[in-house]
This record gives sequence, structure tokens and C-alpha cells, in this order.
Amino acid sequence: MGIGYKFVIAFLINVYWMSKIPTDITFKNALSYMYAYSLYLFFDFGGYSLFAVGTSYIFGIKAPDNFNKPFISKDMKEFWTRWHISLSRWFGDYIFSRYLISSMRKKRFKNRATAGRVAQMITMLVMGFWHGLTWFYIVYGIYQGLALVLTDIYQKKSKFYKKHKKEKWFEYVQIFVTFNIACFGLLIFSGYFA
Repeated sequence: MGIGYKFVIAFLINVYWMSKIPTDITFKNALSYMYAYSLYLFFDFGGYSLFAVGTSYIFGIKAPDNFNKPFISKDMKEFWTRWHISLSRWFGDYIFSRYLISSMRKKRFKNRATAGRVAQMITMLVMGFWHGLTWFYIVYGIYQGLALVLTDIYQKKSKFYKKHKKEKWFEYVQIFVTFNIACFGLLIFSGYFA
């Protein structure tokens, strides 16, 4: 599967789509690049992650999968449980959870929701810096933090969401919206505007 992902699908996306997009920045080119890069990154990164899993199995070690169909996520919180799982869990365990627990113990915020939202922003900002000290990685971190915070606020406060969240048509709408939010984040991450 890793060979198929990386050396077939990612290769074809790169050669026949991504590399053919004109370099001048227009809405149409940026939109095309956004989808091409997002799919390319998933299949390329997912492919070599599968190599690591497969190699570990050869040596009798059961390594966890690093991706779990991230583009069918219904919201950005779910996306981050499916995308780059090893990194997401590490940041969740060592930054998000620790900051949240510390904030609750020290009563930095009036309620847990506010502490959780601040923890999400800090976690994703640190993740942006972790990728590198370039403006687009830092903006990517801020964007992902805002996407998580706004998702949380929307799900807790929207009556429309609460009323329709289990309906099939609404799940499809959520998947479509989340896919585009995630892809726009990956467009920022790509450095396309740099």
C-alpha cells in the first residue's frame, strides 16, 4: 500500500497535476494547488508512513498507523485524530493536556472551555514553530488553532448543529466543509504564497 500511495498516486498527482499548475498566483491556480498539494502530501507522507509500519511488522514490532482516512473527518477536532496521528498524540499528551491540567489546577481561567481553547491555540502555535521558523508554518499553527477553537465554539453554541449533527445529509456537508478547511491549512503550510 505504501508503494501505491507514494510511488504511484503521489507521483501521478505531482507529475500530471501539481507541476502543471502555472506559477502566477491567481484564485484558480491557488485553488488547484490547494487540492493538488493536499492530496499529494497525504499520499506521499501516508506512503512512507506505511513503509515504516510495514518494516516494523517485519521485525515483529506493531507500529501504529499514522493516518486514518483524515479527509472524511466531520470536523477539525476529528481531523487531528486522523492526520499525522503520532505527532498529534505527542502534542496532545505533552503540550495540550499538560497546559490544560496546569491551568485548571492553578485556576488561570474561569472555566474549562476557555482553558481548553487557550491550550489548543498554544499547542497548534508550538506545532507551527516545530515545523520551522518561517512565517507560513507559524501562520499555519495559528490557523489550525483558530480552526479548532471555532469548531469547539460552534459545536457547543449552535442550535442548528445540535439539531442536525446526526443527520446523514449534514454529515456529508460537514465532511465537505472540513475537507476544504483542512486543505486551506495545507495550502498555507505549503508556502505557496511565500
